[in-house]
Parts: sequence; structure tokens; C-alpha cells
Amino acid sequence: MRTIHKFEVPISKETQTIDLPEKATIVHVEYLMPRRTIYMWAEVPADMTAPKSPRQFRVFLTGDGIPNNASYLGSTIDQYLPEAYHVYELLA
Repeated sequence: MRTIHKFEVPISKETQTIDLPEKATIVHVEYLMPRRTIYMWAEVPADMTAPKSPRQFRVFLTGDGIPNNASYLGSTIDQYLPEAYHVYELLA
């Protein structure tokens, strides 16, 4: 069995480390205006005892340099500011 969990990815130039179950799959990213931050939703095993591993994520602005070891997850837009945010997972 699987379920979907929500995780915050702060808008920052810093890499964010999030502990996710090993078989987690990112299915959606979105900017939530009331919180002024980005969230991503991940499909994860429903087993709460599933082993977790740290994964690294980073938000890039349009025009930022993106490293070669980054895997694209999705883009989202702030509807009130002229900003687009692009979420990547940084792979080892």
C-alpha cells in the first residue's frame, strides 16, 4: 500500500535535506501563496517503519545556474510576484 505525504521546500539558495522513505517518488510541486513557500508531494509506502534516507533538494530561480547532478522535479509560479521557482533533486 502507498500514500502521499507533503513536504516543505523552503525558497533558498541553500540545499535542503529531507529524510524520505527509500521508495518515495515526488509527484507534484506547488507554491502555496498563504504560506509563501513551496511544498512537494511524495508518494511513499504506507508502512511507517519503512527505512528512510536523506535526499537533497534545491529551489532555483529562472536564470540560475543548475548543476549537472540536478534532476528536475517541477516548476511553480508566485501569482503575485514575477517569480518562477524550479525544484530539483541533487543526486550524488
